[in-house]
Amino acid sequence: MVEEYMINKTFFKTIVDETNQQSPVKSLGQQFYDTQMDETADLSSVRFAQGEVYYHHKDMESAVYKWELVKNELQPWARKNIGDAYYEMGWLREAESTYTSIQSESPVLSVEISLQLLQLYADKNNKDKVHQYIKKALAIDPNYPNVTDIARTFYEDEQDWHKAVELAVRESVRTTTPKWFAILTDYAERGYTTAFAPEYFENVLLAVAHTEQRVLSKLASALWESYYGTPANMAWVQTLNAVTAKITISNEVHWHSLNRLYYKNYLEFMSGSYLLGDLKPLLPEMLNGWIKMTKGSDSVYPAAAILAWNESVSGTLSQETAAAAEDTFTDSVTPSISMENMTALLETILQWADDNDVIVEPKIKWLVSQLWASQGRNILITGGSQSHNTTMLNKLLGEELFKGETATVFVKHGEKPALNAVSADGLAQVEDMNELTANDLIELTWSSSLLKDEDTSLIVAKYSADPTASAGPDFDFVATADDVFYLIDATAERMEKEYERLLAFAEKHRADTVHFVISSTPDRDLKDVTSRINELFTKAHILTVFSNRDANQMVEVIQKEESGEEVTGHTTKYLNVLRSLLSHLLDRRETKENTYKQTIKFNEKLTEHVEAYQAGITERETEKYEELADAYRAIKEEMKSKVWEDVPAFLKETANEIDEESDFKNLHNELNDKMNRKIQLYLSDQLIPDMQTAFNDWLVDAKASMDDLQAYLDNASKTLNNMYGETTVALQMDFQVVTDWKRDLNRMVNRVDLKEINIMNRLKPTQFLLKSAGKLLGNFQQNNQMLYNQYQKYLENDNFEDATTLIIKHVFFEFDLFEKNLKADIRLCVEEAARDLEGHKVEAGAQIKKAQDNLTLMKDHPASFYDPLKIFEIRLQQYQLMSEKNVKFNF
Repeated sequence: MVEEYMINKTFFKTIVDETNQQSPVKSLGQQFYDTQMDETADLSSVRFAQGEVYYHHKDMESAVYKWELVKNELQPWARKNIGDAYYEMGWLREAESTYTSIQSESPVLSVEISLQLLQLYADKNNKDKVHQYIKKALAIDPNYPNVTDIARTFYEDEQDWHKAVELAVRESVRTTTPKWFAILTDYAERGYTTAFAPEYFENVLLAVAHTEQRVLSKLASALWESYYGTPANMAWVQTLNAVTAKITISNEVHWHSLNRLYYKNYLEFMSGSYLLGDLKPLLPEMLNGWIKMTKGSDSVYPAAAILAWNESVSGTLSQETAAAAEDTFTDSVTPSISMENMTALLETILQWADDNDVIVEPKIKWLVSQLWASQGRNILITGGSQSHNTTMLNKLLGEELFKGETATVFVKHGEKPALNAVSADGLAQVEDMNELTANDLIELTWSSSLLKDEDTSLIVAKYSADPTASAGPDFDFVATADDVFYLIDATAERMEKEYERLLAFAEKHRADTVHFVISSTPDRDLKDVTSRINELFTKAHILTVFSNRDANQMVEVIQKEESGEEVTGHTTKYLNVLRSLLSHLLDRRETKENTYKQTIKFNEKLTEHVEAYQAGITERETEKYEELADAYRAIKEEMKSKVWEDVPAFLKETANEIDEESDFKNLHNELNDKMNRKIQLYLSDQLIPDMQTAFNDWLVDAKASMDDLQAYLDNASKTLNNMYGETTVALQMDFQVVTDWKRDLNRMVNRVDLKEINIMNRLKPTQFLLKSAGKLLGNFQQNNQMLYNQYQKYLENDNFEDATTLIIKHVFFEFDLFEKNLKADIRLCVEEAARDLEGHKVEAGAQIKKAQDNLTLMKDHPASFYDPLKIFEIRLQQYQLMSEKNVKFNF
């Protein structure tokens, strides 16, 4: 009670009588006056109360003064109040210093100081300090009013969901109140709990379970939903298993949401993505917890799962759990099972096969789809001779469709006849019956009143005693058929072979109901045949037919079976389809291993070809570069040689254009002009046309070289595509480079534009003397002959090397650069093709590594293949059990 006065700053009410509490200043002043007369009296309590009154009247200075003089046991509270006064005045630094200097053993005062510092640091936006003092307040007394609410509000405002979840878990365990259970459930539903390991929630789940199990259902469901689909899901199931093992499940609670999640996770765990080694420590306890939370028909599914698991993986379930599951199956009810369950299992098996490179033959997939979609009867006609079987089919259909072909045939009614072969690409029309083999599966659509009226489809397949023999698709047609007709040709010369087949057939189907149709002649004694059949089969129905009445008797039997008794339940057929599919997959391990080996072999061969083509491209790239560069260089050097030969010659000819009457004072300038005109004329009339012709011929050769290289790439593409079996490679040259060459050469040739060059005004001694002599002596007629002779001599003897060099430098500068870029240009031509080849090489390497890794996995970890199939068998066994019960569950 006293601490409440301290918190609210109403301590003064304890020392001021009720009559003076409306004006406590006067009363406290009188008390102070009276008490101070006693020199031994302690005035701290009065001063403390006076400080409170001043504080409430906003006289902070007076309040602080009074509280600073408090020296007794109230001093810690007085210091705290001083801090409050500073805070009210906005003096945050002084308030912080005051609060942090207080030392007290009072939990209440310590919490109050922490709360004040929390608010102060919040005002200063110092979140680390806020966290520190929230944590301190919670550690001192979490029961303190509003402490946990303040902490939760702060954590939520800051979106610090980690600390918010920690607070909710801690308070749920400590208080076991619905409020905190609801807060934690909300956090879980919003996904804020996933940052924690599932085992972190075990104690809080136990606390909830012992308080209110309806809340447990909500909280556990929310947590499970948040972990489902994450790597932590299995750890969560282990945590839930630990919880359900320690509590008694209430029958008063409806666990629908948890049951739905148990069902969902059970299907996930049994999808083939987990090994038995992963599930053995986990699934038995999960099933045990699941069945505890189910009632009535809802318990059939987990009970069947328990019994199926216990039968296949013995020693992992307790006797109590197995007994509870057995008790669920004590009542005998009408057989029923969910089609959705069986379809889901079929899809799971096929998806697992696709994901794990377990090749299911297209024929098997097609058969499964046909049998699954069929709502009518499926009748199997089988026997040791497929030609005999198809002969019987001809008679049933009333048409000679087959003439000894050995392919497996699936026949259904349809108004429009069609004959299609089943392949990886779907259905393809059969063009030539002679091309069919025993390995083929064909679909025959035929208008038949028998099939239509009896709502029946036929499967005609050879039965082989040798499981490795090529006798059509590797599939157990007997198990998936509603009726089986086994044909025996008693007219055959070697009946011992027929008996061998019958013995092999009996090993699998001794207890099955089978119609044995014996084809014979009237004079043939069939006692030996019938006695053999009756010895081998417990439910044999023997029908002796003769060639002229085969079809009629078969039809009568089919119609009698239909009208006399109900068709075998579709559920059994679907379960048998699943069982046959699993049996097929179990035999595919060797095929899968061979597939990986073939993948490695193919990609290694592909890599060899790619590397050979890469080397070939590099070799041809170098070869084409050298050919084209040599040819280009030859043209260029020929043109340069031509300039070296032609230019000095026609420059020397300038001597013919001077005589004794020439103006020798300006002759050097005139000669320079004439020479430049001759050079320009030479370029335009001779050199440029010659260059255009030569380089155009070079471009034609370059295009031919690139075409030759493209032909090599086309051959490489064809070879690789033949290996792939489809058009996936299209190696292409970049012919834009040739186009660019043509553009650049035309531009360079047409842009040859030589500015006037200095030929006769250079600083050569001879030219200098001639020019000087001309200027000095040119005014005197008698000197002209001498000057004429000197110019003639100079022009005839000069090689004009400087001028020619300058012309070549200016004219061929860009052509020299062009030559230097040829190598890079040709590399650019094949760059994309080289990149494509490298991509195929990298992909082949990745396929090799993947296949090698898978082979290693199969060798070192055979469970990765066999365990999923075992798990699928467990689910199949579960559905077999469920087919005997009414399973209208509501998951």
